[in-house]
Amino acid sequence: MKFSKIFSDHLDHCYAIMRLQALERDFIVVASEENQPCYAYDLDNNFERIMVWNDIGGTMTLVPIPGTLNFLATQRFYPGFNSLHCRIVKETFNGHGWDQSVVGEYPYIHRFDIIPKTNNGEYWYIGCSIANSKKYTDDWSDPGKVWVGVYQDKQNQIQDLKALPIRITKNHGYHRMEGYSLITGAEGIFRLDYPTKQEDWKLTQLVQNETSDIAATDINNDGQLEYLAIEGFHGSHLRVYDTNFKTISVSSEATPFGHAIWGGKIKNHNCFLFGWRAGKQGLELIRDAQLSATPIGDHLGPSNVTVYEKNEQQYLLSANREANEVAIYQIDDE
Repeated sequence: MKFSKIFSDHLDHCYAIMRLQALERDFIVVASEENQPCYAYDLDNNFERIMVWNDIGGTMTLVPIPGTLNFLATQRFYPGFNSLHCRIVKETFNGHGWDQSVVGEYPYIHRFDIIPKTNNGEYWYIGCSIANSKKYTDDWSDPGKVWVGVYQDKQNQIQDLKALPIRITKNHGYHRMEGYSLITGAEGIFRLDYPTKQEDWKLTQLVQNETSDIAATDINNDGQLEYLAIEGFHGSHLRVYDTNFKTISVSSEATPFGHAIWGGKIKNHNCFLFGWRAGKQGLELIRDAQLSATPIGDHLGPSNVTVYEKNEQQYLLSANREANEVAIYQIDDE
């Protein structure tokens, strides 16, 4: 596969990314993890840049509100991981840009999500805090919590908030699956099942290997999911698990500060994407469960990546954090 860069823009410490598509409009949104802007780029108008906000920043997560051009975002996740005053804001599309309102302050929330609960603007809320409190940036003595509740979009409120019993140290990774979510940290990989009429929220430990982030796809083409996990906190190695979380392979070459991860179908092939933010700061395409990789670029240091489709053409969006670059690559067959 060939990755050709077709768009580039400067954004200092770009981090969080999102595709935002509804109401016959189509955008990508990219936000900085520093006190820097969030931009939306119009995919129907030659990547026209729209300022969503011009400062505050500190954004780790962007979450679209289904069926709308509105979205939720974290802000003030700084300095570093010592983010006592992290907050969640709602951005409401006004036809030309976005108007901001504050949902509330949620200390140390690194990843969060909303899962449709009803058809009238009620969503399950999941908030993963990287720690519960800190005396200094590298203090991990008070492990993070998985917070759950109900997000009421009409009231712009998170209600019935509670923490689940299991605490997770360095609770960094989150991945929404079909009907459940995966959450990762120093204690390993956990499965979070949403409430049903019969059961409340359920958090189950799947493996004990320290894991920073995780992605899933059927890379073996055997009809079952495989998982790519970044081993360690911002770890330097990768591990591939089978559908039962048994190890298939472990990488031998160090990839320091592993961070960007994605799994899915590219040109009818199930693949993973992986990028790291130290050393040669590479971004690569992983083609099989034995971690055979094709370089996409070096000296990029991507924080997050995703693949999207537009007019039957696939594109890779990468927040190349260490290069301070928002980049879009067109994906073609060789």
